[in-house]
Amino acid sequence: MGAAAPNVDIMIKGDEVPDSDFISYVVERDMFQPDMAAITLSNQNDIYGGKWDIGTSVEIKVGDDKKQIFIGEIVGFEGSWKGGDKTTITIRALNKMHRLLRKRKSITYADKTDQAILNDVVKDAGLTLDWKHATSITYKHVYQHNQTDLEFVRTRAARLGCHVWCVDTKLMVKEPDFGNSSKVELSVDKGGALRRFTPRMNSSAVVKKVTVKGWNPETKELISGDCADVATKLAKEDAVAASKDLGKEETFTVDHPIWSVEEAKALAKARLRELNLTFITGEAECEGRPDLDLGQTVKIVADENNKANEPFNGDYYIMGITHRHSMPKGANGGFVTTLKVARDGQKPK
Repeated sequence: MGAAAPNVDIMIKGDEVPDSDFISYVVERDMFQPDMAAITLSNQNDIYGGKWDIGTSVEIKVGDDKKQIFIGEIVGFEGSWKGGDKTTITIRALNKMHRLLRKRKSITYADKTDQAILNDVVKDAGLTLDWKHATSITYKHVYQHNQTDLEFVRTRAARLGCHVWCVDTKLMVKEPDFGNSSKVELSVDKGGALRRFTPRMNSSAVVKKVTVKGWNPETKELISGDCADVATKLAKEDAVAASKDLGKEETFTVDHPIWSVEEAKALAKARLRELNLTFITGEAECEGRPDLDLGQTVKIVADENNKANEPFNGDYYIMGITHRHSMPKGANGGFVTTLKVARDGQKPK
């Protein structure tokens, strides 16, 4: 059985689709990818045939407070004719981040920071940039070589450990903020809000230290920077300590062009965070939660009886969200949210 189905408003080109025509939707949101929505409507007598064009605006709101969980534009349609009362149309929509994927470029940026570069890039797609990073580095020369804008954005973001997602016309490129709590606690035992939780612990990528090395061709000098700061805001015991002897390894990288020690240290910190954030990953299925968002943390309690010592209990960083909402004539309708989560340690703080 699905969770109780709240009110849903499907707005297309500003007009609400009648509730009687709504069958289901799936909204998928993942870091580094455009949000996707698939909306299925009853299409008896072909009432929606040719009604909307590619590029038409789409919005999905849920609940009495009309919480927005998707806003984007139509990129395609799928029809299904089965006779009787089973004729349907499925609307495929993406948020405006997808516009960064539609063409390739070769362009040079000189004497600019990543924030300034990405500000220029996203303007072409009608987006604005919401940037957050502790380090600001000015580069003499950055080349976007035969890449889509989204490929280029993701490459620049990954260098500094930023995550990328989009809401409406605002593209977020930010360092993960593990203190950005959603104030939500999901528990298997408390009323069954957490219906399924499948975490996986894996120490294979965990390292104690990352060193980045490069060569300055102008000064003929070695550039080196490292990071061994493994403190976690998400857990009591960080990934390195939890991995025991297997977490004492160090690694280095020499495949990034770098021009300063500051840049090398920023890249090392980003790589260390990326590796250690794979220590615990998993999926949590719960009753529909339109209030949760990418880049937030959520508290998950898998075992109330061993709340303080269960390794999988505690705060998790939300990397992906899937909302499924269906209203069939049978008894299997409902609203369910599945979270993709990660953390760089174990046990609750």
